[in-house]
Amino acid sequence: MTRMNHQSNTSSEDISIGEGNDDMVDFECEYVGDLYKHILKSSAEKNPLGKVISSFPSSLNIKTSRNELLVISLNKIQSPITINMTSQCSNTNFAGLVEYGYDVNRFRDRISIGERMVLHTANSNVFKNCFVRPTYTGLNEFSDAAEKILCSLRESRRSGCLLEPEITNQGLLDQFIAEISEYGIRNKDNNGFVRKLSHSLMKMCGRGPGFTPSGDDFICGFSSLFNWLSQSHKRPPVLLPIKRVCDLTTWISFQFIEYYQNLIVDEQIQGLINSIGERRPDRFMSLLTTLSRRGHTSGIDIGTGLTIALFIYSDRFIGTELLPKVQSFLEKGN
Repeated sequence: MTRMNHQSNTSSEDISIGEGNDDMVDFECEYVGDLYKHILKSSAEKNPLGKVISSFPSSLNIKTSRNELLVISLNKIQSPITINMTSQCSNTNFAGLVEYGYDVNRFRDRISIGERMVLHTANSNVFKNCFVRPTYTGLNEFSDAAEKILCSLRESRRSGCLLEPEITNQGLLDQFIAEISEYGIRNKDNNGFVRKLSHSLMKMCGRGPGFTPSGDDFICGFSSLFNWLSQSHKRPPVLLPIKRVCDLTTWISFQFIEYYQNLIVDEQIQGLINSIGERRPDRFMSLLTTLSRRGHTSGIDIGTGLTIALFIYSDRFIGTELLPKVQSFLEKGN
């Protein structure tokens, strides 16, 4: 985490963002994600950052002028793509302040959103991902805790998620696991194996309910953990064809898939991944429970993706037999 302080001397001649608007609501930035730390550099000119493409009471999604996703949030969860902030007045959410299509601009150490909202960035911290290298000893300890991890997933599942599917995502998880098992979990061709993973994951893309479809959430969780384990042990990552992903799902969901497979994740996901290197199955299960409360099905589907990635990697590279336990678990659930 890096602390960045900036000073600006605003004169009467400055065309300051929000100046003279009695209805302006001020927010203080606490953290800025590493991908957007460039906005902390004071600018003497008004620079467009992007436009609001969706808004919720506690978060805004911005499509930047670079065609990237920026999230502005009142939540405390930090991420390389998020600005976390607090209100400087009685406003506790964004309701009535922001609408679709509002311009987002930067000027000096402030960011304006529409005509009524200003973010002050002068005293912001920077959040950057930091991962703990996993060990085979840790993977073995997680393998021993597989039954408990699956029980934790079962207790956290919600209607419409991949573990309790509806018509739009019925059978997706079963099909994915069956295809990987049929291909041969211990096939010696590592490049061929990740191509098979990518091919099977693509069948989940854009499928299921939710603001981000449940299949996409699974892909995010799976690719982030599998790729960190692979990177740590110098093995090829699973990479989805991004242009095809963009055609199959929403723009926001597409952005998250690209970020996650490149290990650009929020601190909750980082904590889950790091629990393996820390040899803490108990922490993994605790964070799974916390994550499951995110959105309606997003959290539990991301957590399911993380878990299945862990089990597949363990079966392939340390010789465990965890996928059959998952198949049995799914059969009992149905």
